[in-house]
Amino acid sequence: MKFLKLTIAALLVIFAVNVNVKADDLNKKKMEQVTKEILEMMVKGDNASEKLRKYISEDWLESKRLNVKKYLINNYSPESFEIIYSGGDVCIATIGGSSWQHLLVFKFTEEYGAYKVIPKGISDASSEYIDPWNYVKDYICSAKDMEEPLPPDEK
Repeated sequence: MKFLKLTIAALLVIFAVNVNVKADDLNKKKMEQVTKEILEMMVKGDNASEKLRKYISEDWLESKRLNVKKYLINNYSPESFEIIYSGGDVCIATIGGSSWQHLLVFKFTEEYGAYKVIPKGISDASSEYIDPWNYVKDYICSAKDMEEPLPPDEK
């Protein structure tokens, strides 16, 4: 009887842990939608910095003691984007222009029913900007990578 109770208790603990892990995962479709909104603003470039402020995590701003209105939001002004992955609490996208492409990772949190990004922080390039992505890999390809390959030598 003790073994049965112990087994049931262990199964309940395992079930509770699994439920907790799944509860931490954010909704993939919502993350993709918010990422799409952010990236579309970056592409349009119509006062993107000011419009992007509403997507920054208020909890993150409070923990860093930052007033978002004192900063511009970095947006690169890309010509195009593609969302390539979403899951857990991240959404990964590529952005680019005719001669460059960057990989961006947006980390999300849910605050008061809205999905917000947890930024990397103040931009390394300029202390006037907040980088809204959590990670960036610059120039995953550039103009020199996009050149047409030379044909193989014929023998």
